[in-house]
Amino acid sequence: MAIDYGSKRVGVAMTDALCTISQPLLTIKPKSHSDLIKRLKCLAEENDVGLIILGNPLSLQGKPTQMSDRIARFLKKLKRSIDIEVMLWDERYVSRYAAGKMRSMGISSSKEDIDRISAAIILDEYLLSKRA
Repeated sequence: MAIDYGSKRVGVAMTDALCTISQPLLTIKPKSHSDLIKRLKCLAEENDVGLIILGNPLSLQGKPTQMSDRIARFLKKLKRSIDIEVMLWDERYVSRYAAGKMRSMGISSSKEDIDRISAAIILDEYLLSKRA
């Protein structure tokens, strides 16, 4: 399972049982961290998730950003609440790439679409790195 964490919305994507294809699943608009963690926990249990990939938007120099700091705080809470390995993944410009890709295909997209597609791109990148 991959997460594109944002301050207002959180995109979620899943992979198939063979870990070959990622699929955008949904976008969550959580009321709080605890609300988000509860929903992610349910999704993880329902889908027998063994690993959570959490997108981390580093700077061009590979350094943490302000959003990275927010993600680090969320990561601590998530790890305390869920018994599944959580791994940070560099997701520089993934949302921008997702929006551009949809535009180039002539598909209009909402912010919610972009969030869950971004999560799928993060998951795809992780899966491809494991095949290399």
